[in-house]
Amino acid sequence: MVDRGLLYREWMQNRTVLVMVGIFLAAVNPFEVLNTYLVYQGCLDTPEAYCNFYVNSLDSGMLNLNWAPAVILAVCLFGLERTKGTIDTLFSLPYSRAQVFRTKFWLGAAVITGAQVIGYGLAELLILLLKPERVYFFHHYSVGEIIVSVLAFTLVASAGCLTGNTFAQLLTAFAVSIAPYLIITLPLSNVEVIFGAGMYELMPSVDAYIKVYNLFQYLNPIMYIDTDWVSASKYILIIPAVMSIVFYAIGYFCYVRQPVERNGRFFLWRQLDRPIQIVVIIIAVLGFGLAGYSTGQTMTGYVAGMLVGGAIGFLVSYFVIYKKTKHV
Repeated sequence: MVDRGLLYREWMQNRTVLVMVGIFLAAVNPFEVLNTYLVYQGCLDTPEAYCNFYVNSLDSGMLNLNWAPAVILAVCLFGLERTKGTIDTLFSLPYSRAQVFRTKFWLGAAVITGAQVIGYGLAELLILLLKPERVYFFHHYSVGEIIVSVLAFTLVASAGCLTGNTFAQLLTAFAVSIAPYLIITLPLSNVEVIFGAGMYELMPSVDAYIKVYNLFQYLNPIMYIDTDWVSASKYILIIPAVMSIVFYAIGYFCYVRQPVERNGRFFLWRQLDRPIQIVVIIIAVLGFGLAGYSTGQTMTGYVAGMLVGGAIGFLVSYFVIYKKTKHV
């Protein structure tokens, strides 16, 4: 499945990033536990201070950033070679595109997952040695962060297989991460403005509206940057796991099937240029329309915002999608 020679090539080319990402992901979880303990010890040295040694993973300031190294690794493995123009050399090697994709993906996924599993084990060992009074959300949060970081890696990697340069890769990944909002919530918000009726009024009850909203928000990959999923439900993690599988399949298909000669363009498939430009213009029209309406709660502001949004959407989409990026 993964060729050893190709694996060595990828390791030598990206070893600095791979090592740095691995060290960070392996160290962040035990560091948070150790830092909590040191804060507790400092509290004990303060006279008349009330001190508790609790390990609460939701208070972690760094653990919820584990998705960021995954994004960086996906850009290095799947985006930079197109931006640099060296992917032709890679494809000239005696390996199929499927082998190249699988090697790149599983190397990145192994570093992301393996490093966090090591960090999880070290943090668990520290908890057993230091014996905190209470431990909150440690196991669920640690496992969940592994799934969320794999989701981020798979999403950005898939975007890199669809696009021809790094900027397009990151922009596409961000757009997909909020796609349910852009496709569903944004049009419905405009419908509310036009007809003057809120969506909650169409639901049978307030509880039903809240349940639908809570489920819908977790269909946006960007929502997992926040930690609300920890307390929402233990089954919420099924959603990012399934999305990771879907993004992997999309990335695999695009990497194997798409043309190489359009490297540097926004999309590798020319057929996507016009439909995506139309979608961008529509989104800009709807978004600026809501912004114009919010300024004075008038339909005049709403229409003016739509006109401005249409012009901005056209100009931005034209220069971003149709302008080829030079290799660096």
